[in-house]
Amino acid sequence: MYGKIYIDVVFVTNLLMDYMILRLTGMLLRYRAGRGRYLAGAFTGALFSCLLLCIPGTRNMVVEIFLHGACALLMLKITFRIKRGSLLAKSLIMLYLTAFLTGGFWEAVTESGITIPAFFLFAFATYMGIGALVCAADSARIMRKNIYPVTLTYQGKKQSAYGFYDTGNLWNDPVSGAPVSVVKPELLETILPSDLMDRLKHFKENPGELKSTEIAGLKPHYLSCCTIGQAEKLMLAVTLEDLCIHTPAEEVRISRPVLALAFEPSALGKEYKVLLNSRLLH
Repeated sequence: MYGKIYIDVVFVTNLLMDYMILRLTGMLLRYRAGRGRYLAGAFTGALFSCLLLCIPGTRNMVVEIFLHGACALLMLKITFRIKRGSLLAKSLIMLYLTAFLTGGFWEAVTESGITIPAFFLFAFATYMGIGALVCAADSARIMRKNIYPVTLTYQGKKQSAYGFYDTGNLWNDPVSGAPVSVVKPELLETILPSDLMDRLKHFKENPGELKSTEIAGLKPHYLSCCTIGQAEKLMLAVTLEDLCIHTPAEEVRISRPVLALAFEPSALGKEYKVLLNSRLLH
């Protein structure tokens, strides 16, 4: 018994499904991508599905698994431009889990003969439902814990620690307009020469140190800070070369980050040594 397969229906259906699966994967892993890249990835998957029907010899299970895996990796690379192998593997697993959750739509269309308007309605409902769950889980995670690994770089030296993403930190440098984060001095001691760190500690008593070429590269300056329940005070701020925030979805790099040194006991907890500005992840 033979049945008719309309290649245009296969292409459009797979285009919609792949687009929805990629969008859900991006939401679950908090990846950022434009609509054009989502469409490009979905187009690649839909084209692959059509080619699979036309090319003979692809019905072998091993060959089919290999081709589907290669196509999924290509879709992820096109959409999210992932380079790291670990992130690519995690994304591939999430893509297949998402495809499993939404796979019933394809079965409904091919076997039950469901109408196209109903298919779009069910697809939209599932997309919005999973999206709402992702947003709720994301909000719960943010409320529970907002600590990310961070890496500070200065003159080729790097030091890793943990930073707390503080949604209430909206502090801006009035001179450069850059967002200001707060750092424990002991973290800078690992990447700055000891004599340079000592000069920063006594910068208020010796402002003439600014003439030094080495310390001038840090652009030290004082910023006015006012926190709840405390009087207004001045904090010494410096500018490093690079700050990298390692989120589950991506590595966010900030060039020339401004960091205020918390020489006195502050709101920084024991788990983290950097209080990240809320603008750095938006």
